[in-house]
Amino acid sequence: MQEERLKKANKTADSTLRTAGLETSQPNEGPTRHIEAPHSIPPSLSLSAELVAELIQIFHVLPQSLHPIIPLDELEASLRLASWSLSSLPPQLRVLAQIIVTLASFFSTNAAIVSRGGCGPEVTSIALSKAPLKEPVVPDLREYGHTSRVSLPTFREKTLRAVGCWTFWNVVRRFPGLSRTPILIYQGFSVEGVSTDASAYNSHLRCLAETNDSAIPGDAAASPETSVLYRAYMMHDAVYAITSRRSIPFSHQDELLISGPCTTTLEQLLQEFSSNVSNKQLFLSMNAFASHTIRLARESSQRLTGVYARRQPLDEVFLASHFASLDLMHSILLAERDRVLWVVDNPTESHFIRSCAYALHISWGCLVLNLYDLLLDRINNNLCDFDLRFTVHSAVPSATEYDAREWPRLHFSRVRQMALRVAVGISEALKDVPCISRVTHLHFEELEKWAKLLLGESGTVVINRSDRSRALQCYRDAMKIAGFSWANRSAGLVEIIDEHLAES
Repeated sequence: MQEERLKKANKTADSTLRTAGLETSQPNEGPTRHIEAPHSIPPSLSLSAELVAELIQIFHVLPQSLHPIIPLDELEASLRLASWSLSSLPPQLRVLAQIIVTLASFFSTNAAIVSRGGCGPEVTSIALSKAPLKEPVVPDLREYGHTSRVSLPTFREKTLRAVGCWTFWNVVRRFPGLSRTPILIYQGFSVEGVSTDASAYNSHLRCLAETNDSAIPGDAAASPETSVLYRAYMMHDAVYAITSRRSIPFSHQDELLISGPCTTTLEQLLQEFSSNVSNKQLFLSMNAFASHTIRLARESSQRLTGVYARRQPLDEVFLASHFASLDLMHSILLAERDRVLWVVDNPTESHFIRSCAYALHISWGCLVLNLYDLLLDRINNNLCDFDLRFTVHSAVPSATEYDAREWPRLHFSRVRQMALRVAVGISEALKDVPCISRVTHLHFEELEKWAKLLLGESGTVVINRSDRSRALQCYRDAMKIAGFSWANRSAGLVEIIDEHLAES
């Protein structure tokens, strides 16, 4: 009888969830009754107290730990009271802790997680380096990828069951920042486009912002540092969406609600970076850069690179304006790089700002790479036969001077030159990354794209041979480091680069 009642309760709860969709109580209320029963207690990972404490500390060095919505202080206080026992935590905090522990486990060197008796001295050496990609010898850590991490499949399986049993939305309602971490934990940076977790994350942030929740700044002037962090994560979501040819999972109104308005123009931002600025001003100015990156990503998706835009004639009027904005952003990044090299004098601030600089470079680079892919597709798929909208500009020859089919090739030639320079610039920013967690847990998938771009453009004269070789070496070394946390997804790309460098 008890088993039959349980099956009936399961069936009723499943039916209720299907019909109710994401129906939930208010963010600060407890979980609704039908979600709480019958699976109110999520399964727990069986980890020693010492290992739990170690993994929580590891999470602090990962870029995901900076998200302002994740209550690390509250979690650590609860874990101390529970003697670092996951099973003793309340259900919501338990799921939060298991997600964090699972993500941190991909960066752990503990012998209980890494097979073959733990890691060798080369891992410790590179992990402690303040500039790992500037080391004379960068070790190949791919053998430590998660295929050889004996505990990780169990970690992922149990954490997924915990999320499923507790119903993830209950956790996200209280801790909205969690919804981005499962993407990185369970799918290893290989999510195609914007997942339901990303949509849920933005939906719940919007809900908190609309109800004036204290966790959301809303006004950049009132909480400038928190506003920068929120906008940085939104920038990542925006560029990741457009490179996957998906819609950006939040609106401009959402951005204003969460991070507040940004009135600084690109021209003003360039002027700021070209003058003397303090460490704090340098960090806060990244808010404006992230805002413009989001704006350009949205405009590019709507006018050029989105699914609908790709089915339309090429909007050359907007393309010219888009090129100008990308050029201006490049100038800003060059000025920003000059400021970072000598303004930062505090080790802690240096670590943080160098990490931010890499994120800004690669996010801007995604805009360029997205445009490169668009124009290459239009040429390869012979989409030039569509009617093109021409606008005569004083600095550009008139449309009558060219056959319409040649215009996309001219635009592609320009973006190709820009993309090659971007590939070199990102490799230089990558060399300044202050710790290997910024390589293993941030933008891993983009490293392969830039390396393949440089390999495919071996005969170019846009960049000189030595710059190209140094950039390829940097991407190769970064992929060797990234392989410490994730299975080798490069399909022999590291070996291909080695062969190419040996021949050149």
